[in-house]
Order: sequence, then structure tokens, then C-alpha cells
Amino acid sequence: MQAQNANDITFDEAAMKFGARMATNGIGFFYRNTQPIMNHKRRLLDIDLSSIKNAKEKDIINPRLANTRPYIYNKINRVYNLRFLGGFQHVLAERNSKNSIGIALFAAAGPSLTFIKPIFLDVQEQDPNFPAGFINVSRRYNPETIQSNQIIGNSSYFTGINQTKLNIGIAFKSGIEFNWGSFGSDFKSLELGIMVDCLPSNPEILYNQKNKIFYSGFYISFAYGKNR
Repeated sequence: MQAQNANDITFDEAAMKFGARMATNGIGFFYRNTQPIMNHKRRLLDIDLSSIKNAKEKDIINPRLANTRPYIYNKINRVYNLRFLGGFQHVLAERNSKNSIGIALFAAAGPSLTFIKPIFLDVQEQDPNFPAGFINVSRRYNPETIQSNQIIGNSSYFTGINQTKLNIGIAFKSGIEFNWGSFGSDFKSLELGIMVDCLPSNPEILYNQKNKIFYSGFYISFAYGKNR
């Protein structure tokens, strides 16, 4: 019998990968660990962090003031979801040489932590000490009290971070993975799939808009991985 090459890849190997994901409703990063169960099947664990946006978001700029910056009209909160997903992967084609491509289907679900951070804007207001003058201040965005002709742009990202709220939800992810690389342990992967988030807290992203409990989107991701 021919001895197995030490660099060959088999279904018995565990793997891990880190990657970035771009979806129709946000961008993010993820880590995945897979462990073999039996031939062609693996158990997987995903840790995934990404933003969630409303499809009606629109960048605008205030033309009435000088040196203004773009901001999202009526967006009062940023929403991020940290997901802890467990599931299974089924290998359709094994990557067994540097010229081959591995293909796998997967599905995972689990709890999520939703971070809701209020948005602050730099606005121009009348100086209380000099009625004829103006000053720039940072205010929490409220379209009822802040006029669009006052807005300069977004404040520092960290402004108001101490007012971030935390809620619990449920997430689901499923898709297909293509991976390739040399005979060695390192590999790259491209993934196409769908992500569904259930956010029972119904976070308010856009002011005076119908915000949803369910957010779904198609995504594409790219990752670097290593067999262990």
C-alpha cells in the first residue's frame, strides 16, 4: 500500500478559519471551528459579529453649512449582533490536492446578543453667551428637536457608547462553502449563504419608520483557515 502523504487532507481533520462577511443588511467578521463526527460530516461552532441596517437608510449631507460630513438621515441607533451558533457541515467534495476545490453545505443556529448604540451628531447651535454667534456641540440625534440645517455630521463614534443597550435574540445561518489551498494545512474559503436574525426587542434603527423583529439577508464571505 502507498503511504499517505503527510500533507494530504482528510475528513478526519478539524479546521478553523477567520473571515469577513458582507451582506445585504450589514457587514461583519466571524470565526468558525469544525470538528469531524463521521465521514463527510462535521460539527461546527460559529462566533459572528456584524452590523444590522435598515434597507431604507440613506446618506445625506447638509448643503447649508460649510465643512459638513455625510450622515444617515433619521438613523437614531446603530445595531450590532453578536451570534453564537452551533450546527453541522456536510462535505460534498473533499479538497485533496492543491488543484482541487472542497465544497460543503452547512447550517447553524443559536442565541445572539444585540447591541443598540445611540447616534450622536455634531450640530450648530446659537451661543447662549453671544446671541449673534454660533457654537458646535454634540447631541443625541432626535429628528424632532434637531433640524437638518443644523447638522454638521456624525460625532465621534465613541460618543454615547456608555448608553448602549443590550438585548437577546436568536440567529440562523446556512449556506455553501468553497475552499482551496495547497496540500498543507492552510486554506482559503469563499462562502455564499443567508443569515436570519430574530430580535424580539424590535430595536429602533430609523426614526418614525416601521422597524422589524426579523432581519434577513444574503451574504458573501472570504476567510483564511487552517486544518489542525
